[in-house]
Amino acid sequence: MRGRKARLLTALVSAAVLLTACGTGGESAPPPDRSDRSSQRAPIPVPNPMRPGTFFYVDPDANVVSWLRRNGSDGRAPTIEEQIARQATARWIAAGDDTRSRVSNFVSGGYAKGQLPVLVGYNIPNRDCGSHSAGGARSPEDYLKWIDVVGRAIGDRPALLILEPDAVIHLECLDDAQRKERTRTLTAAVSALNQLATSTWVYLDGGDGVQNPAERVAAGLVDSGIGAGARGFAVNVSNFNSTEDATRYAGRLKQILATKHGIDAGFVIDTSRNGNGSDGNWCNPGGRRLGGAPQVGGPGGADALLWVKRPGESDGNCGIGSGTDSGAFYPELAMKLINGD
Repeated sequence: MRGRKARLLTALVSAAVLLTACGTGGESAPPPDRSDRSSQRAPIPVPNPMRPGTFFYVDPDANVVSWLRRNGSDGRAPTIEEQIARQATARWIAAGDDTRSRVSNFVSGGYAKGQLPVLVGYNIPNRDCGSHSAGGARSPEDYLKWIDVVGRAIGDRPALLILEPDAVIHLECLDDAQRKERTRTLTAAVSALNQLATSTWVYLDGGDGVQNPAERVAAGLVDSGIGAGARGFAVNVSNFNSTEDATRYAGRLKQILATKHGIDAGFVIDTSRNGNGSDGNWCNPGGRRLGGAPQVGGPGGADALLWVKRPGESDGNCGIGSGTDSGAFYPELAMKLINGD
C-alpha cells in the first residue's frame, strides 16, 4: 500500500483537470493541444496481472448462477451448470447505487482465491446509439465520477477491465461535437483508471473487424486514449467471429497502432459464443455455439481468450431472442448455444 495516498491525490487532481476539459452546461470544450506533450501526465506502468498458472474468477453471482439456484429441478440445469456456469465470465458494471460494492466484492472474491476477475465497464453516455442496450450516464461529468468509484473499488488488486464495448466503433453514429466529447471522456476514463486501479490492465473495445475497418478503429482508439494508460484493446466482444478471424483482425489493428501511431498494444478476444463462427448477424442469431474456454495467452500473441459476453444472456429483443430483454439470462438461449441450434 506504500505510496497509495499519494497516487490517489494525484488521481483526484488529474480527474478534476480532465472533468474541466469535458466542458460544462452541455457545451463541448475545444480539443486539447496535442502539441504540448509536457502538460500530459505519462501513464503509470502497470505490472502484468496474468502470471503463469493464472485462472480467471468464476462469478458466483452471475445471472446463470442465480437461475440455477431458482431452477435446480429443471432438466436443463445440469447441462447449463456444466457448460456455462462453471466457466469464468466477465462481470458487467453499469450505473447504480451498488457500483462500489458490486465491483469491490467481485474483485475481493477473486483476490481471496488467487484468481483474476474480469470486469466490463458499460455506462458511457449515449450508449449503444440508442439501440437495444441504450442508456448510460447522463453526462461526461457523471460518467467520470462513476469511473472514479469503479477505479477506487478495484484499487491495487489485480484485474482486467474491458472499457465500454462499442463506444469506439459507435463514434460514427454521433455528430462531430458528440464524437469529440466521447473521445475526451474515454481518454479521461483511461487516465483515471491508470491512476486508481494500479494493478489492472484496461482494454478499450476494438470492434469485430467485419463492419469496422481496422484503420478507422485504430484512429478511434488513439483519439480515445489507448496511449493514456490502457493495456490495449478487446476484439469480438459480444460477437460471433471465429477465433481465427478475430485473431487476424486483432493482428492488423495491432500493426496499425504500432506503425502509424507508435503504440504497442496488447489484445484480448471474446470467445464466448464463437464456436460456429459468424453468419453475419450480431443480435441473437441462431446456429451459434459456445466457444473455447477462457485462458491466459492465445493465438497471435493474444493476452487472453475471455468470455466477455455471458452465454445465455440476450442481445436484446431480436433474432431467436424475440421478446427477451438485453442482458437477462434465458435457458432457451443457453441451450441453443450449447447444442449449436
